[in-house]
Parts: sequence; structure tokens; C-alpha cells
Amino acid sequence: MQIRHLQRVLAPEPAPRDTPGGHPLRSIVRRLARVEREGSRVTVIASATTVRDGLRREELTLGSPARGEFRAVLLSPEHARPGPGVLVLGGKNARLEQLTGEAAPDHPDRNTAERLARAGLTTLAFDHGVLGGVPSERLGGRDEGAVLAHAFTLTGRCLLGALVGDALGVLAVLRAHPLVDGERVGLLGHSMGAAVALHTALLAERPLPVCAASHLGTYPALFGRLFTGFEGAVLPGILEYADLPDLYAALAPAPLQLQYGTDDPFLDPADTRAAAETVRRGYRTAGVPEPEVLELPMGHGTHVAHAARFLTRALAAPAADPAPVPAQRIRFDATERRAVLDRVDTALASGVLTQGPLVARFEELAGDWTGTAGVAVSSGSAALEIALRILDVAGGTVLMPVNTFFATAAAAVRAGARVRFVDIEPEGLGMDPAALRAALDREPGARAVVPVHIGGIVPPSLDEVLALCAERGVPVLEDAAHAFGSTLRGRPAGSLGRFGAFSFFPTKVALSGEGGLVTGAAPEDLEAVRRWRDHGKSAAGSTLHDRPGGNWRLSELHAAVGTVDLERFAATLAARRALARRYDALLDGVPGLRPHPVPGESGSNYYKYLAHLDESVDREVLKKRLRDRHGVHLAGEVYDHLLCDQPYFGAAAGPDGDFPRARRFARHHIALPLFPSLTEEEQERVVSALRGELS
Repeated sequence: MQIRHLQRVLAPEPAPRDTPGGHPLRSIVRRLARVEREGSRVTVIASATTVRDGLRREELTLGSPARGEFRAVLLSPEHARPGPGVLVLGGKNARLEQLTGEAAPDHPDRNTAERLARAGLTTLAFDHGVLGGVPSERLGGRDEGAVLAHAFTLTGRCLLGALVGDALGVLAVLRAHPLVDGERVGLLGHSMGAAVALHTALLAERPLPVCAASHLGTYPALFGRLFTGFEGAVLPGILEYADLPDLYAALAPAPLQLQYGTDDPFLDPADTRAAAETVRRGYRTAGVPEPEVLELPMGHGTHVAHAARFLTRALAAPAADPAPVPAQRIRFDATERRAVLDRVDTALASGVLTQGPLVARFEELAGDWTGTAGVAVSSGSAALEIALRILDVAGGTVLMPVNTFFATAAAAVRAGARVRFVDIEPEGLGMDPAALRAALDREPGARAVVPVHIGGIVPPSLDEVLALCAERGVPVLEDAAHAFGSTLRGRPAGSLGRFGAFSFFPTKVALSGEGGLVTGAAPEDLEAVRRWRDHGKSAAGSTLHDRPGGNWRLSELHAAVGTVDLERFAATLAARRALARRYDALLDGVPGLRPHPVPGESGSNYYKYLAHLDESVDREVLKKRLRDRHGVHLAGEVYDHLLCDQPYFGAAAGPDGDFPRARRFARHHIALPLFPSLTEEEQERVVSALRGELS
């Protein structure tokens, strides 16, 4: 009997697995729930307001890409001022009209949203859409919720994930309502609605007070012994990582009230008490006040009075400081993470873990943005060194701008060259052609010139640099680590010199975790790259080596991340450019600061949004004040030290005072936070903080 198999797999006590960075269960829940950001965006399509019996009732028609249109009702006291808001999530059988008091409740405590509103809270409830979507004659006596839950599994998704996506979207509507203080919102859920509240809080951007009623116990008891669990209220595979009490404990430090009835036919009191103790222990371990656990003489219900008092207390405190604005934030949504995992699984199943079909696909996708073919390698530094070795720079001189990352020059040294530095021009932050001409006169035997596209700007001066190098017969290697997707007069970065070198490090606009790319127009050059990256093998699969190559291969696992990221790169690039335009407008009139204007011929990817500070502004003091007073973290400069100031390369520089344009830029520029998930609110906080500190 399969029941024995079920009981066996439910028997072990699962434990959360430690993972770095925050509570591990939150990332696991996000992955298993597969909530898509775009699909869960909810907008208000229509609204109609009435006032009756001391309550203001707002009938809303909401819409989302995932669900289409659905109904919601916002209730508040008739003369309410902006204050706390509560998202009310009913059980599977709850009807919106009953939750909000429009229809008589089928249970005494069903009209939760109405009673909380009469207690002074603004509430928002919406139609889950679990019942009434399928004609009863087609169900053949089956439970509609169970049918939906089973159907969702066919897509690798789950009904709970869909409900949580709706709840997150509606929560944003509640936060934005003029009668709600968006920093003081909480969740109340009953039964299935409590499961939705729990998982919504786990996926929310900030801690939310939660009141959960009639939803406490252990999954093995609910599904393997009592058989009272609803399949639409669990995440598939969650018991591999955690049990239900562990999920509640992961809400810490958020205020939490758990209610359960001693007469609830769906729960086992002993199992529920044990689960409650696990939650308390989790909060104690986190070093925060324990949750309020109420064992009540009731059935499968909600004690609304206790809930109202808890939520009023929890939401009475002044709004907490908003979460810091980070310098960088990397996000893959649930669908994208699933795609990465599927590709990793395919690679593991095939046994091909390096230089396989995913790497080939990565190279193909990258070519759409580089304008020429490329070979994937292990890093941007490897890309530079391989190209310089092919150019045979050993024993000669390589010229590069003095303002670039250490790796640019270090790659030349590792390839056997000595380096000499050139000042920059202020418009495009590229090599100054006049300074380059003088450097070439001093170094007539220069083996290569390496222009760098700082901050994602391919400078208009590059064409003059290319012409000058062609005139002298010196090959050009573009360091395009910052410039994937950038263009100059419509020509992609990486296609303008003999070689281009790209980085896919996590801070870059396109990423693979670790990875790089060498681009070039000549097939023989790309074949040479393939040999150098694989220990200098004379041919693929050969055991003979004709050059001292290295282990510079890109793994299939990194390519799994990289291919997914490149498939969304058009949207990434559009988002970065839109955010940059918004910064341009918001920064107008901010004293002591001037955004760096991108030259008209350059199509920047805005790897960095650069701005120049007045010389009187102390950059380090400003950055500390922004961080300490406003929670705003600026991105790293490009760069704060010139190569001539690096201890290793001091001998390659002229006397202090050379490179005046690069030195001024390095000392007085800042880079504002800019990444695709940066919100308008976060942008406004950045600019407001700058305005306040610079005024």
C-alpha cells in the first residue's frame, strides 16, 4: 500500500539547512513558491465608495497579469485618518461578502474584515478565486480547491504560490492607499488564509506582524496521520527543508500571534502544542520576544477580539526605518531561478560540466550584443590575459589609461609585458588621443593599446584612438568589462578593436557568477583563444600542447546562470537606461553635484550612474553620512585610486601631478545605486539624501 510509503517519507524530522545570508527558509520558500514579480503586480481598475453604519466601504476591481480581474473590498471607520492597515485572508470556503459583512456570516467569526474595521483598523480583503470558477456539474463531487491544487502541479507550480502572489500584489495596493500608513501594515489569516499570510510575510521585503488562526501543527500529523491538511496550503517539497513550525519561526523578528482551538476537528491539540513550542524556541534563538500563542476554547475559527488587540498593538509603533538602499542588488525571480536549476540539473545528469552545450549557448547569446563572435572564458581577467598573450606582448610595452581596475594592468604583467599609463579625456572618460600619441612616441615599440570603456560609456574619442593605432600598426584590445550592451555610433563595444574582453562578474550588467568573454572578428584569433583557455592544447581533445595555456574554461554551471541572465538582458538594459533618465530629472538642481553627461554618440548601458562632486565636498564624509543618516549606500567608484598610485605599479607612473584629468575624476566622482530592481521610492530616497547632505 502506498500509505506505507507516505508514512515512511513523512516520518523523518526535517531541519532547516544553513545557507549564508539571512534566514535560509526565506530563500527556499521563494524558490518553491515560484512567485513571479511581473505576474503578481496588481493595479486598481475601478473603485466605488459608499458609507453605511459607520464604515466606509470601497468596492475595488483589481487586475494582475496572472489572474486578470478580481474583486476586493477595503473597509475603514467612516472618519478614519491615515493609519494602520491589515490584509485579511479568509479560509478556503470564505466568501468576500461574508468577510466584509455585506452578507450574513455562515460562522459567527467569519466577518473578520468588518469587525477589525469596527475596531479602528483599515482592512482589505479580496476574493481568493478558489471556489466558484468551475461549474459544480463538472466537478463530479470533487473539491474545487483540491482540483485546482492538483492542476497547478502539472506546471511545476502550486496553488499556494499563486495565492501568495495575489496577496503580495494586493498588499502593495493596501500600502499605497491614502488611508493607510504604508509602513504600518499587517496580515491576518484563517486556515488556508493563515498559510497564505505566513508565506506572504516570508516573501515580503520587510517584517510584517502576522495573526494566524487555526493553522498550526506539523505537516506529518496534518497530512500523514490526521489527513486534514489541504494540499493547496503547502509548498511542494517543503518538508525536505522544514516543517510548518519552522516556517513560523522564520518570521522572527516580526510580531506573531498564533490562535488555535481545543475543539478544532482539523488539529490534534498535542501536536499543535508541540508545534507552538517549536515556534517559541525559534524566536528565543533569534533573540526576540516570543510569539503570542493562544490556546482557546473554540473550533476551527478566529477569535477576532484577540486578533484586533494584537494587531492594534503591533501596528501602533511608529514606522521603522525603511530598509537600506543597497549599492547593488542581484535578483532572479522564481521562474528564472527554476530555469537555472533545470539547466544545472541537465548538466549534472549529462556529466558534461565544462565547455558543453550551455557554454556554446552562452557564447551565442552574448554575440547578439557584441556584434562579433566570442569565446567564453573563466573571467574578465582571463579574457584580457589570453588576448594579450595572443598579441605576443611579452617583453614589450602595453599602453592603457591610468584610470582603470588593477586587473587590466595585472593581465599585461602576467602576459610578460611592462605597462605604461595614459591620461583620460573628460567627456567620454576614455584615453586622451593626444596623450596616447605622446606615449606612442615615447614607446615606439608598443605591442598593444588597451582602451577601457569606463562606467559603460564607449567614448567618442575611441575612433581617434583606433585610427592612431592603425597608423602606428599597434593592435587594440578593448577592455569592455563595463560595457556589455553599450555602443558607439551604433557599433557594439567589443567589436571595434582586434579583440574585446568582457567580464560577467556579479557586479556587472550581465552576469554568470564568474565568467568572461573574448571577442574578435578573425576566426584564427578565436581558435587561438580556445587553445589558450584549455591549457594550450593543440586541438580539442588532444593531449599535445603547443603553448603555455591555463585553466581558463567556463563551467556549464556558470553558463547555466549566464544563459538565463542573457535571455533577460534586453529588459535589464531597458530598465537601467530608464532609471538613468529618471536620475537625470531628479538630480536637477541638487547643489554641489553634476551628473556626468553621456556623449550623444555613445549608447551607455549605465553600468554606473556617475556624478561629479564640487571640489569642496569631502567624498568619504558624504558617503558616510548618506550611509549612517539615510541608509543609502553608494556604488563603488571607477576608480578611487589611479593605477599609478597602486603600490605595485608606482614605477610605471610619472611623477605625482601627471595625469591631471584622471586624478581629478578619481578624486571627485561618485556612483549612485543603479540596478534593474531599484524602485522609484528608493531612487527618490537617494536623491533626497543627496540634496539634504549637499545643501
